[in-house]
Amino acid sequence: MAYYKLRDDASDEAGLTMNVYIDHENEAVLDWADMEVLEDDEGHYSEPDIHNFLMIFHMSMKQMVIFLYLDKTVGDEFLHRVSGISKDKNDELETNNGDDKPVYPVHNENQKLDKMVPILGMRFSNPMELKICLTNYAVKNGYNLYYEKNDSQRLLVRCYKDSKNPSCPFRQWASWMSSERSFQIKSLVDDHNCSRVFKLASIVTYKWIGKHFKNQLLKNPNMSIRKMKAKMSTKFKLIVSVTRCRNVRRYALEEIDGSLIEHYGKVWSYGEEIMRTNPGSVKIDVNFMPDSTTYFSKMYVCFKGVKDGWIATCRRVIGVVGCFLKGICRGQLLAAMGRDANDHIFPIAWAVMAVENKETWKWFLDLLLNDIEMRIGHGLTLISDQHKGMVETIKERVPTAQHRQCVRHIYANFKKRFKGEQYRKLFWAAAASTTQPKFEAEMNSIKN
Repeated sequence: MAYYKLRDDASDEAGLTMNVYIDHENEAVLDWADMEVLEDDEGHYSEPDIHNFLMIFHMSMKQMVIFLYLDKTVGDEFLHRVSGISKDKNDELETNNGDDKPVYPVHNENQKLDKMVPILGMRFSNPMELKICLTNYAVKNGYNLYYEKNDSQRLLVRCYKDSKNPSCPFRQWASWMSSERSFQIKSLVDDHNCSRVFKLASIVTYKWIGKHFKNQLLKNPNMSIRKMKAKMSTKFKLIVSVTRCRNVRRYALEEIDGSLIEHYGKVWSYGEEIMRTNPGSVKIDVNFMPDSTTYFSKMYVCFKGVKDGWIATCRRVIGVVGCFLKGICRGQLLAAMGRDANDHIFPIAWAVMAVENKETWKWFLDLLLNDIEMRIGHGLTLISDQHKGMVETIKERVPTAQHRQCVRHIYANFKKRFKGEQYRKLFWAAAASTTQPKFEAEMNSIKN
């Protein structure tokens, strides 16, 4: 489809124009398009060229010769050849009509996948950004798009690659703008009459799938290929081959490993920034290898504002606990928490390390007790689980502190011998007792 703007000299002052859309089907238009268009210094076409290139309309009131001016709104090869405009001249959508120059939309790369739609005139920073937009558009709607022309200067996209029956009219042409460094959609026919497909062409690459599937593999790095294929079918409505699933898995894991190396490389900068705003709040340890490389060992964080708030307002009761870190980076997270005046959780300090043992608990408790100014633990109550390394560390480091164990862990051992709803209710009634007589009465009920 070609777009033309028609006007006549007589009506030029009145601003009368006519827009004409012409479909060229099964016509040898390229033969006469290669003919030379002659133009004088004032921009008028010669008489022979008028007969070859201008369209004459007979109007009922009077005869009027309407001269055809080929508009430069579409930058494809056909219209360049028809108009005689060389490819190195302006070919973008805008026209310089004084202050009435249109403003074209800019693509938002942070938009959600299902919201990305190509729009005529939309500007992109580079061709790759447009390709990502088209891929999201194709996956969302199940369009079998493919690149007919694809290089650093232009991009021609069609739908349903079938030379025998090219039924889908979708067509998009994009190239660089001459007035600014933006890649723009110059021509767009966004109609579709094709049905949804589940096996998309090469427009959906394994890299695109890997970027959108990275979080799934981060949570479960050992996910099987069959499960990956099922999840992709559910998430993207795509039928992906086993080979492409393997490529997706390899690419996503490489991206995860690379990003984690970059993140660990920023630990020192993160620690320095915390120290700048909260002096004395961070401790980072590394392991030095014989080849002079360093590896992350453990990190302790206790913000100065948090520990000052706990010292000034909170009760001297702290719960300490450790849990596993899951995902690509295995390890342990140790945390110390208190209770504020509203009986809400008040985080005090936390640490990340490779393993949870007696040595790491000593390191964590020494730093914690030094920060909260309770070095021997006088007047302090610590609540923990039954981890042997923690129990021994508390006895050594804070001998004067009261040590209590978590009720849930005690009940986990209790119910191994005393099963049943009656035992469970009596046990938790004793644990919820707030006075000594009430506690003794509930314990007697358990004994009876």
